This record gives sequence, structure tokens and C-alpha cells, in this order.
Amino acid sequence: MAIKRTKWDIVFSDYIRNRDNWTCQKCGKKYHEKSAGLHCSHFYGRRSWATRIEPANAMALCYGCHLHVGSFPMDHVNLWEKKFTKKETDKINKLHNQSLVKKKDIATEENYEKLRRMLNDTKAI
Repeated sequence: MAIKRTKWDIVFSDYIRNRDNWTCQKCGKKYHEKSAGLHCSHFYGRRSWATRIEPANAMALCYGCHLHVGSFPMDHVNLWEKKFTKKETDKINKLHNQSLVKKKDIATEENYEKLRRMLNDTKAI
């Protein structure tokens, strides 16, 4: 069953790809803006609202690298630990363990506007 992409997901995905300069964080391949070949890959899946729109829970990966880390969990962990600080990964792990966080807690207009500002800030660079 597919998870529906919300407006939060769309703006967050664009933010992550912009933040990562439209470049796969594993193989280094550069993509043109809005390319479908570059994904917003989550460490903890989108099913978890506690981490769904947290920047340290996502990075830009090309289709092939996204498939690879999905098949090799230790490569996935190593890639995350290489990109993010221990403080960031500890925060994501702690948030992920907060199973009581619900969509209504995260999918707020305030968070949507915050994500839009973050996206606009990355486009201004």
C-alpha cells in the first residue's frame, strides 16, 4: 500500500533535493532541478510522522542508490552517519521512538509554512 504524498511531503522533498544541491549523496551524480531521477530518501520511512519532515531524516539519492541502501541496511546506516552529526542522528533516533506522534501533530499549517520558508531559503543560495 502506497503512502499518499501530502503537501508537506512535496515541499519537504523539494527542500531536501535543493539542500543537497540536486546531487545524489551516495554516488555524487548531479541532476537538473525537478528531475524524477533524484529521490528524497528517508532513513526512517514516511510512515513515522515524528520524523517524516525532519531534515536529518532525509537526503537526496538517485534511483539506483536509493534501491541499494534499501537492500543493504548497513550501507544505509553508514551513509547517514557520514552525512549527519551524532547530535542530528541521536535526535532522529529519539524522535523515531516517540510512537505517539500523530499526523495532526506534524501536518500543521505552521510546519507547512516553515518548510516553504526553508525551501525558499535554499533556492536563494
